[in-house]
Amino acid sequence: MKTLRSKFMFIICFVLIVALMIPRGTYALSNPSAPAGLTAAAISGSQINLSWNGVGEASQYYIYRSNSASGVYTYVGAVSGTNYNNTGLTPMTTYYYKVQAINSAGSSEYSSPAWVVTLAGSDTSSIQSERISGTDRYETAANIAEMGWTASDYAILASGENYPDALCAAPLAAKFAAPILLTSQNKLEEETKDQFSYLNVKKVIIVGGEGVISAKVEEAIKNLGIEVLRTAGLNRYETSLEVAKMMGSFDEAVIATGEDFADILSIAPIAAQKGMPILLTPGDSLSKSLKDILSTKARKTYALGDSSILSDAVVNQLPAPQRLSGSNRYDANTQIIQYFVNDLDLSTCYAATGEAYPDALSGSVLASLSKSPVLLVRKPLPSGTEKLIKNNASRIHKIVAFGGTGAISDSLLESLTQSNGSQSGSLTAPTNVVANPLGTGQIHLSWNAVSNASSYAIYRSTSYSGTYSQITTVGVPYYTDPNLPSGVTYYYKIKAVNSSASSAFSNSVQAATPTDTGFLQAPDNFTVTPLSSEEIYLTWSPVANALTYNIYRTTADTGNYVLLDSVNRPYYTDESVKLGTTYFYKVQAAYSGGTGPYSDVAAGSPLLKGDTLAVPTNVAASGIDSASILVTWGVVNNATYYQVHRSTSFSGTYFMVGTSTQPYMVDEGLVPGMTYYYKVQAVSSAGSSDFSAIAYAVTGAGTTGPAAPDNLAATVLSSNQIYLTWNGVYNATHYKVYRSTSGSGTYTLVGSVVNPYYTDTNLTPGTTYYYYVQAGGDFDTGPQSNTVQARTSN
Repeated sequence: MKTLRSKFMFIICFVLIVALMIPRGTYALSNPSAPAGLTAAAISGSQINLSWNGVGEASQYYIYRSNSASGVYTYVGAVSGTNYNNTGLTPMTTYYYKVQAINSAGSSEYSSPAWVVTLAGSDTSSIQSERISGTDRYETAANIAEMGWTASDYAILASGENYPDALCAAPLAAKFAAPILLTSQNKLEEETKDQFSYLNVKKVIIVGGEGVISAKVEEAIKNLGIEVLRTAGLNRYETSLEVAKMMGSFDEAVIATGEDFADILSIAPIAAQKGMPILLTPGDSLSKSLKDILSTKARKTYALGDSSILSDAVVNQLPAPQRLSGSNRYDANTQIIQYFVNDLDLSTCYAATGEAYPDALSGSVLASLSKSPVLLVRKPLPSGTEKLIKNNASRIHKIVAFGGTGAISDSLLESLTQSNGSQSGSLTAPTNVVANPLGTGQIHLSWNAVSNASSYAIYRSTSYSGTYSQITTVGVPYYTDPNLPSGVTYYYKIKAVNSSASSAFSNSVQAATPTDTGFLQAPDNFTVTPLSSEEIYLTWSPVANALTYNIYRTTADTGNYVLLDSVNRPYYTDESVKLGTTYFYKVQAAYSGGTGPYSDVAAGSPLLKGDTLAVPTNVAASGIDSASILVTWGVVNNATYYQVHRSTSFSGTYFMVGTSTQPYMVDEGLVPGMTYYYKVQAVSSAGSSDFSAIAYAVTGAGTTGPAAPDNLAATVLSSNQIYLTWNGVYNATHYKVYRSTSGSGTYTLVGSVVNPYYTDTNLTPGTTYYYYVQAGGDFDTGPQSNTVQARTSN
């Protein structure tokens, strides 16, 4: 009995011990603490290494960078360890960093900042090259948009076939932080439609009339549930005016004839960056409408072309005109870039063919995001372009080509990266680089052999524009990258190497490791959406390992399904439908080894046409700046124009403030920081509709703009140059520099820069000049700085 009691007590104790060892519920994970010990070390003119102390509860760290201690810090990368290499930087430049710790509960506070100056950057032996391209101009534009935006409420739609109306689109796109996408006249291109979905676009602004982009395209966009605005005039000149009006306020403008696209494309990214509309005029006359808008808004203008393109009679009527021209389109391109070089960041330069407009147009707004220029190029490379690259070799780290090899060949792109005067022996960059998944965990690379190369260095990244790290060196023009996790996309580029030199990078290629090479899933999220009386749109989620998708249709749910088409993308527009018929669809994924199971069945019928005057829907208002609000609404069938009514309270008295024949209006001259309410009526010869729902917006707060710059100083550099410096201003995004030839005279805007310094050039010897500076923010321009003067030497 005693032995039994002892055994029983042992069992009880053992159970209690085990019970105490079992976790008593899940403990909530808290936000991690801020990383400590952040240090920054300059490795070269283009690389800084960061390190910090680890945080126990962190799963990864986010790294942020700024160009000033009090400036805006921008996210630059994430790592799971406590080290980060920041590359692609500018020599002799100060960079500031902060780090956050991250876990599933949230993020920590920022670490204390660390800063360092990059080295002098004596190694300029290699400019990297990349390419953004597609099978045609529409896919290239879509891929450009995908590089610059992960989401966008707005998109600008321009013609991919007819350039005059499209040329003024870049500054408008920058105004709305939107990409430029292209379409043909009578069909909404699939690549463009796909980008609308990918970016979750809410509103599309069409630039040009129905003779350029038809009403059918407009209707196709509306049927996707997207609002459409159209800005257009009777010709290219009136269209450019309408675009300028939609942009709201500006104080500088570009004037061009619009008879050729090249010069406009050279200045388009700069105009987008600086908020300057591009206004078109005949070369020998200036319309009253153009004079009026310039006299009320612009203090300075840039006239593109010499007197044979824009006459002196026209230019002399412009506010503070500055001619920008060259002996040909390529010389003009380099002259324009050189004129604005102090406003540009040359670390990344973009290149586009000078023989066609679509790639450069789509790329112009992407270039403006990084304050980068677009080089217009041809083969052989123009001497002026070659000289521009050579003279700025220490600043240029990467050249990105817009368009495929038909627009810019591999050899032309290579000549751009070799134009910095460096010696790379006889090695050229590897061409025809191909990446293919071999199976789970493997990607096979191959490329053309390079003469005189003894080996090849292979670089890999997990994002197109991310940091590429060298993973191996091989002596043959092929390599299999092993032991990779499944379901991950990898990006590769290659350098040819010998004992004395290395080539420029090849183009970047990508491939995804498959999750299962022997099985295809059924497509899910299969959706059928009627677009019009003639079109039904199908979409579904991509299937891993699928090469194509087979689309089947029947007119009876229990009927025989017939193969309608086979496509290589997860969407399709059925244009072979008839009114009054219901269609049933299903989709299956396919690859070289067979087909997968069918999706669920989905059905749809073409839409019936309606013709009644309805109440405007989707009315929206958004503040543009401290004194203007953009009001938009959906088009109403049979409406000839719209009346816009405004109040300063939701239930107050509404007054009509304007009419518009387009489904939008910019309400200007408003009070900063004020809330305004709007409602809209559609009007036709038969009468007007009921009022729409009410929308409201707040103008930017004018009282919160940046302060006046202080310590403005002027230093004479030569007989025609004066150098200005001042203290940086918190919250300033740019600075405007004004000049006069007398202390009490009229001051003219001579430059707009992002850094607190400016070199004023092309001055007259032996002349006294007076200056002041204003800091600009997101909504407002601050007060004037102190005034300084300096006299150029004789």
